Amino acid sequence: MTLKNPVLLAFLGFSLSLTAQTDTSKTLQGGGVDQHILDSLGLVNPELQKKYNEGVRALTAANYMEAVQRFTEVTLMEPSYTNAYYNRGMAFRGLNKSAEAIADFDRVIELDPANHMAAFMKAETYSSDGQFEEAANAYKQAAGMDGANEKYCYYQGVALFQIEKYDEAVTAFDEAIRRKPDYAYAYNDRGSSKMMLENYDGAVQDYMAAIKYDANLHFAYNNLGSVYRKKEDYTNAEKYYTEAIKRKPDYYIAYNNRGTARFEQGKYSDALADFSKAIQLNPDYAYAYNNQASVYIKMENYAEAVKSCDKAIALNGEYTEAFFNRGIAKEMLKDLEGACADWQDAFILGSENAEQYINSPACAGQN
Repeated sequence: MTLKNPVLLAFLGFSLSLTAQTDTSKTLQGGGVDQHILDSLGLVNPELQKKYNEGVRALTAANYMEAVQRFTEVTLMEPSYTNAYYNRGMAFRGLNKSAEAIADFDRVIELDPANHMAAFMKAETYSSDGQFEEAANAYKQAAGMDGANEKYCYYQGVALFQIEKYDEAVTAFDEAIRRKPDYAYAYNDRGSSKMMLENYDGAVQDYMAAIKYDANLHFAYNNLGSVYRKKEDYTNAEKYYTEAIKRKPDYYIAYNNRGTARFEQGKYSDALADFSKAIQLNPDYAYAYNNQASVYIKMENYAEAVKSCDKAIALNGEYTEAFFNRGIAKEMLKDLEGACADWQDAFILGSENAEQYINSPACAGQN
């Protein structure tokens, strides 16, 4: 069945679905700390010293099984030697044996309650396994042991952000900034936490502080653009996305996001150019294909919109907005059966906008 007129659109109207993307640090970009204790001096027993040195060499060469064996021999000979437990924990991490690694780091802390490095590596192990609640607690433990290390507080905030505890993340970033007032990464990620809490003015202030302390922090400019987009200030959004691109010319996320800001201003040709550039830089970026489809629909190029949605869905079979937009494009091409099928899929995937379409008399006739 086809339609002579775009009945659903005339009756309901439509809102295209675009996707912009915030860019938080998340990958612990705030800097690193030493992860190995390779100092093999200080043991009195020559045999113990020999085994420990062999363990260090094996760990350094990534021969983790041998390292575990040697450090185990050391702990049997000297049960209170914390460095052996710590390095064995590092070897277990290399073998992806997280439970054993954490047990060793806990043993270090039991023997030496001030050993913040062991607490930090325990947190890192939890984080690597996606156990962000446990990681946040361990980072907090490390921060309590070392009252000057801002990175532990920062990593705690990142872990809390991952589990959407944004208020607590703000508190952790507060402490990181208290310890290091020019900590650009912490300002950026505190801004992202505030944005998730819809404290947009606070987010703007933090992103501005981030670029004050690091003028080349490209993702902070992108995030400024995103918060201005949330504030519906599309002129400033476009401005800061452009600043992000200046600092990182291959930054496909910023091209996609600038396209959304230009779209909202009715700059459809410029928006299309941005989405196309994002796709050129990252051909697997589903968001840009869907956003490209939104522009094509506005430009009444419905066949190209369907093709763009097809690509988005091929990359992400659960991309709700792409099913919704493809339904719009198909309906305008008078493929009502295909449109209703896409809206049904969008509704199943959680689109509230699609519900009114599939419950309309036109789609009811397709059942």
